[in-house]
Amino acid sequence: GRIDFLHFHFLRYDEFTNILSGPGRGLEMARKVQAEGLFKHLCFSSHDKPENIAKLINTGEFAAMTVQYNLLDRRNEDVIALAREKGLGVIIMGPVGGGRLVAPSEPLQRMLNRAVKSTPEAALRFVLSNPHVSVAISGMNSLQQVEENCATASDKSPLTASERERVQQLLSKNQELAKLYCTGCNYCMPCPNKVNIPENFRLMNLHRVWGLTAYAKAHYARLGAPNARPEGLKACDCKACGECEPKCPQKIPIVKQLEETAKALA
Repeated sequence: GRIDFLHFHFLRYDEFTNILSGPGRGLEMARKVQAEGLFKHLCFSSHDKPENIAKLINTGEFAAMTVQYNLLDRRNEDVIALAREKGLGVIIMGPVGGGRLVAPSEPLQRMLNRAVKSTPEAALRFVLSNPHVSVAISGMNSLQQVEENCATASDKSPLTASERERVQQLLSKNQELAKLYCTGCNYCMPCPNKVNIPENFRLMNLHRVWGLTAYAKAHYARLGAPNARPEGLKACDCKACGECEPKCPQKIPIVKQLEETAKALA
């Protein structure tokens, strides 16, 4: 037998240059194995910065790539287009946001000018409507989810051009709104009382801006639990010392917003 696609998974550009490239290293060994007919296409997956993913694409070494892309995270949109321009296949991981877009969200469903049954359907339609995307891989744990995803993927027009443009505009507007609350720069950290301020505000944005309330509340409840990731405490553990506020470049009233977060997500 032969493997169709062999991936270097979670590849960073610095790893490519410092570990894989060069005589006797991983890339050369992979090419030898490929020449022996054990696999057909060499690919990579990456969570690196978009500019570094572009560098991986431009090496000319890969036939396809797997990157994250969804309604809530469009950072890789330009490198997805670049990959197709260079002839690479584009595989999308996390089309439903690693589970975030499984939760009901009226704001996201209303963005589409058509009837959609669920937030996951809206999320898949958005990803599959990108003409540079070859395939989206989505985790499924029931026959119903398989049938629903197959029905969505079988639609020859997941979104019309005008629908996609409208969604893009609304997403940009919502993302700018989210930045008014917190950009996730982490300048406010560390908190002397161990409150994970950026994570609390990220969850608040999912609730307040995107309508993903069930997801936000469930993950807020886990903050501060033993071995929980990410680390740090809930907004309700804020002692209102105010040490964080002078550090915030957005001049966010952090203490007040943590109070609001604690009330909204409790």
